[in-house]
Amino acid sequence: MENWLPKIYDEIEKRFEEEHLPKVLSLVRQPSIAGTGEGIEECAQMVLDMLNDLGCEEGHLEHYVYSPVVSAKLKSEVEDAPTLVIYGMYDVQPPEPLEEWRVPPYGGAIIDVEPYGECVVARGIANSKGPLVCFFNTVKVIKETLGYFPLNLWFVIEGEEEMGSESLAPFTKNHADELSKCLGVYLLSARQDENGKPFTTLGNKGILYFEMEARGGEWGGPQKLDIHGSNAAWVSNPIWRLVNALDTMRDENDHILIEGFYDDVAPLNEMDEFYTDRMAEVFDEDMYLNKRLYTSRFLHDKRGRDAQHALLWEPTLNIDGIWGGYTGPATKTIVPYHATCKVDVRLVPNMRPEETLAKIRKHLDDHGYSDIELITRQGTPYSKVDAGSAIARACISAMEQSGYPENTVWPIFPGSGPAYLFTDPPVSLPLVDYSLGISGQIHAPNEYFTVKGLKENEMSVAAVIWNLCRILEEEA
Repeated sequence: MENWLPKIYDEIEKRFEEEHLPKVLSLVRQPSIAGTGEGIEECAQMVLDMLNDLGCEEGHLEHYVYSPVVSAKLKSEVEDAPTLVIYGMYDVQPPEPLEEWRVPPYGGAIIDVEPYGECVVARGIANSKGPLVCFFNTVKVIKETLGYFPLNLWFVIEGEEEMGSESLAPFTKNHADELSKCLGVYLLSARQDENGKPFTTLGNKGILYFEMEARGGEWGGPQKLDIHGSNAAWVSNPIWRLVNALDTMRDENDHILIEGFYDDVAPLNEMDEFYTDRMAEVFDEDMYLNKRLYTSRFLHDKRGRDAQHALLWEPTLNIDGIWGGYTGPATKTIVPYHATCKVDVRLVPNMRPEETLAKIRKHLDDHGYSDIELITRQGTPYSKVDAGSAIARACISAMEQSGYPENTVWPIFPGSGPAYLFTDPPVSLPLVDYSLGISGQIHAPNEYFTVKGLKENEMSVAAVIWNLCRILEEEA
């Protein structure tokens, strides 16, 4: 097969500054907050317009729950070409706290960010509008340079990833038969750590997100309104009730005490062990502790492979926030009538959200806290694929050819997402991601993506497409 990558790289170099970068900036300058709906419809239309500009057919917006799913198909000029699903997202997290931004969050400014130099700083540049537009740019370059595009592409770009992908679930269900006939799913992202090491992911943890609420009731505590703090002498406090309930779920050494919590955790298979060991060979403890986590040590004082193994393969029970009563200025003495906390559990294979929630409910009931209400906000299963699929091999090959040493394959990613909608039945496709680009402060003020990384992101996805075509030709 002809190696057309050098020609594509040359074209990206020529076009990036004047043509490609402005397109990236145009999309990050459009707000699109999933949780509030701000700018969602406008952004979805912008994405659809970009796809139409590529020459896509059947482009439209499908409305289900909140934000529309953008769907469009690029037909290859090659007869009987297989179809690759391209999954991305156009929604972003809110930009607050605004006072901590160095530049306006939707300004699309290019400024120096130490130690990386020139970066685009904007909400959504890394997660994930930058990679989204970079892929569009690369497709256009390949198509115009070669005179054709070697694969059919089905773009599925959602706008609710940051709030549970509720619309993607009915979309994949409605299109399951057609999706299942595709080659695989390529997730648009940037997989390069702060030290420049690239990686490919073959799955992700699931998540169970819920709230725990304690209110005054038969157990005690005020039931209708906050009361004067002097009444703490003879009336119970729902905040203490909630704190005591939480205390039964985890001991002073951070071990999870919920009965049966670990029962469904699957043992590692041969592939998982192989890639976990490979990751341990290049594990940079200092980078994680000092550049990403800003902490002095890992949980349970784990080091090296043990710490890395925990990140990948151990489930979590995390308190995201807790509140109740008075937290304003000056003093106000009360016994509040309710208290709430948000909790997330990261699920590893073979843990399921509904079964895990049932174990937590039983634990609270068994410890005398049946009055505490559990309000489920999100239940997303884990996703897991094999490294032997064509799209996985293409991503790994492109990564190994990138010129960046110490590249790794993550058999599972500690974050969560809706990949299971593609990888689980009835769709049952492999979903993999790899592309270059150093970025950071996702969900935080001053989210950034290096300008150099955006250009290399385009080149890396071109390498994935070329390697995929090469693998398919060899197999044929």
